[in-house]
Amino acid sequence: MIWHWLFFLLSSTAIILAGIRLAPFGEAIGRHTGIGQGWIGLLFLATLTSIPEMTTTVTGGLIDAPNIALGNAFGSNLFNVVIIAVLDVLLLGKGPFLLKVRTYHVLSASVAVLLTLFAALGMVIGSPMTWLGISPFSWLILVGYVAGVFLLFHEEKKQVEIEEATSEPMTLQKAILGFAICAVVVIISGIFLIRSSKAISLSTGLSASFMGAFLVAIVTSLPELATSIGALRIGAYDMIVGNLFGSNMFNILTIFFADSAFRSGSILSGLRGGETDQLIVALCGIVLAIIAMISIGARSRRKVFGVGVDSVFLWLAYLGATVLIISRGIQL
Repeated sequence: MIWHWLFFLLSSTAIILAGIRLAPFGEAIGRHTGIGQGWIGLLFLATLTSIPEMTTTVTGGLIDAPNIALGNAFGSNLFNVVIIAVLDVLLLGKGPFLLKVRTYHVLSASVAVLLTLFAALGMVIGSPMTWLGISPFSWLILVGYVAGVFLLFHEEKKQVEIEEATSEPMTLQKAILGFAICAVVVIISGIFLIRSSKAISLSTGLSASFMGAFLVAIVTSLPELATSIGALRIGAYDMIVGNLFGSNMFNILTIFFADSAFRSGSILSGLRGGETDQLIVALCGIVLAIIAMISIGARSRRKVFGVGVDSVFLWLAYLGATVLIISRGIQL
């Protein structure tokens, strides 16, 4: 038991330290290449910080545990969106946070919602039909992700401005090397972190749904949280939102890979009675994403106790979703 906690603490510390440093290196790469903060966050940071989720989701498919696979993907998306509200608090009254980002992030959030709806449709229809062993809805997720990435790339190129350095100049070579080192630390530590957290959840007296809604969700989203805090320190707001919504897109994409690893037909139709629970978690994630999308479009300056009113709604929606998950005993 003590070794699990030790690995948990060491892995968490490593992810926090490396994640905070990822943002300055990513910002320097974006500045030198001219591809912008949002694109760095959307593709590079989102893919990297979603490695823990991908590991868990694909493993769920391999071990014939579809509820673990889908619950991890949908549950992580819930916490990723509420990170926006966490960052609004960390701004200490200098927000609202979403007022500082460009409106094109609504597009990436919309793609994440669309991909989630593809997965939800696959669960509702429950068709066992597959192509190359993979559900047609999982193929839709793959096609939608690729199309969304290209669409977002062209949209950002229209709006992006060359960001000035927010700190002392960093060479491109140093930025790439630093980014690569931090990436390796995040990936390796993330794998150890998930294993230790699952072992802790099994050895405690807390319910699996409680551990899933809090510990596992936070653990699998810790890379996104750490990277977002690092980006917040340098004012790279578009990188943060690009990372969070990009991670949500990638998390749903992992369902395609889990489906390819699942040997009992379509993973979306093989939940064996868990469809309703997974739909609830997926729809809760969609609700939070829509709240964030509306907030970005509304550009409200209203605050409640120094925090943007949009973040208050995100907190309330997340707490409501958590209560629902725990009350139903949903295991993420």
